[in-house]
Amino acid sequence: MDYRELLFLRAVRETGVLDAVVTDADTVAAVADETGVTERAARIGVETLCDLDFLHRTDEGFEPTNRMLGFLSKTDLRSIGTVPHELDTLDDWIELPETMRTGERPVPSPDATRNRLGAMAALDDGDVRAAVTAAVHEHPDADSVLDAYGGAGTFSREFARRGYDVTLADTPEVVEVDEPLLEHEPVTLQATDPLDGVEGTYDLVFCANTARTLSPADNEHLLSALYDAVAPGGTVVHVDRLRDHAENPGLLAAEMLARTDGGDAYAEADFGEWFAAAGFERPRVSDVPGTRSQAVAADRPAND
Repeated sequence: MDYRELLFLRAVRETGVLDAVVTDADTVAAVADETGVTERAARIGVETLCDLDFLHRTDEGFEPTNRMLGFLSKTDLRSIGTVPHELDTLDDWIELPETMRTGERPVPSPDATRNRLGAMAALDDGDVRAAVTAAVHEHPDADSVLDAYGGAGTFSREFARRGYDVTLADTPEVVEVDEPLLEHEPVTLQATDPLDGVEGTYDLVFCANTARTLSPADNEHLLSALYDAVAPGGTVVHVDRLRDHAENPGLLAAEMLARTDGGDAYAEADFGEWFAAAGFERPRVSDVPGTRSQAVAADRPAND
């Protein structure tokens, strides 16, 4: 999305124009009166929302289009789309100077988790299939899969479609949001932070886009916590973007500085150290075809 579009959407959200036009303000003058912006700003704001296909002009005033649903949906993650999470991310970037001074990220918006899961639910189908295929390639004989920090269940559903016995483990806050979305899917939900360990053992443990959001200590802790969840001879696979494979590794690291409490851009050697510390063996890295990500895998010894 064009940076100007994101900054404009942030402005109409912060000034209340967005809320006004989707509730009871049906004229430019009403938008200005309700929000306190100038009539010029209200006019340009409404016209631009129409031009960007967030609003549709009607004889009675305005009505939201499907593209606006992400700002309105509170129940169906699939209706949220990527834009609300992109705006949350923009807020993090704007607050980066303060984060750099204090070491503390700004307090997330109340809808931040739902927005993040909505963006995950809208991931490109081809990227999801490619990531799952790369993970399956690392352990072709697997029957059971644990999707650790599985978020909106985007990858869990793809594993389930391929016939795997799938469990998604994530924090209680995330699982509560997931339940309506996944209630008709053959995916078992486990409300637990994987850093604290999970129940059961699995042939394949899968983590997507998780490592870069965690500190080095938490990454080592996570793999140690997941070691018991991997059946002897089983495999753990991280699908993520690696520093030594990324086009702009510095920007990837800066994004994690802005958006996470301890995340960074990590290299193959970092994963190798974490795997070894947890007891995994035979670490290896491969590119996920058609994406910017890599699959980083290692095995639990079969005689363990």
